[in-house]
Amino acid sequence: MSFAVVRMQKMKSPDLKGMQFHNQRERESRTNPDVDPDRRHLNYDLLHKEKIDYNKHVKEIIESQKVGERKTRKDAVLVNELLVTSDRHFFERLDPAEQKRFFEESYKLFSERYGKQNIAYATVHNDEKTPHMHLGVVPMRDGKLQGKNVFNRQELQWMQDEFPKHMQSLGFEMERGVSSDRKHIEMSRFKALSLKEEVKTLEKDADTLRSALKASKKVDELQVSKPSVFDRKHVKLPVEDFESLKAKAKATEAIETTIEGHKQRFDDMVDEFIAVDRKLDQEKRKNEQLQKENSQLKKENGELQKENKTLKSQLNLLMEFAKSQLEKFKEWQQEKEKPIARKRDQELER
Repeated sequence: MSFAVVRMQKMKSPDLKGMQFHNQRERESRTNPDVDPDRRHLNYDLLHKEKIDYNKHVKEIIESQKVGERKTRKDAVLVNELLVTSDRHFFERLDPAEQKRFFEESYKLFSERYGKQNIAYATVHNDEKTPHMHLGVVPMRDGKLQGKNVFNRQELQWMQDEFPKHMQSLGFEMERGVSSDRKHIEMSRFKALSLKEEVKTLEKDADTLRSALKASKKVDELQVSKPSVFDRKHVKLPVEDFESLKAKAKATEAIETTIEGHKQRFDDMVDEFIAVDRKLDQEKRKNEQLQKENSQLKKENGELQKENKTLKSQLNLLMEFAKSQLEKFKEWQQEKEKPIARKRDQELER
């Protein structure tokens, strides 16, 4: 059974223009070789018949619901884009009408979940190897942008669990994918699964040709012999049929090579996935170590703050003591000077 794939990506203001160019095919892609220009007319948006300005449209959605006069931060997440898809084999089982229903039902589920008024776009791409939908959600809640609250860990878990269940209830044969909030791993898995399905399809279609290939490994050594009643080791074969058999065998060899090439691509993809996974695990361990060190520093900082507070208290007591001693010294000095002043006054009176 095919896997359900829902991947979330955060979009800030500078990201929206690039996503607009990609989703609406406003520029030729130099980084995505899977885009087929001849199939571009098959793309569509479930919300918009014409191209839109992403930044302008998203700003209108925010302003129409915003409470208060506070300006939106420049680094705020304006859109959480969901990539909704499955593997190629899943879509090959569906006719065009069912494919469209799959995306329409997906849009319906998420628009009800996050509010239809918060869906900025729902673009379906059919001009790449695997059909998929880019669904832009503006994370508005209670009149504020709240991406961290709307798409928290529990919500991402809900998507992974409930989306496939919902689509199964509507008659689509798919199961829960392996959840991950690491987008590189999610995309690598998606591509690897798609490639694996492609290899399976090629192998299935080439089963009969493989048999022909094994039976005709030495087809170039065949010779057209004269018919003989006593020669049972040779077969009489017209030259045209012989050449046709040779061509078929070579075509079969080409298909075998193609299959092996796809297998190698799949193996390379798995190797890349493992390498990325290992690298992310290393980063995770490094991050955990930094968090541990940070926690220790926080603990030490708290102890230093307590110590500093104690020192301040002691310093204040010392200052108060010094102040009281100074006052006493002044009083003592004044008392000491009184007899001298009286004596001086008496001498002046004489």
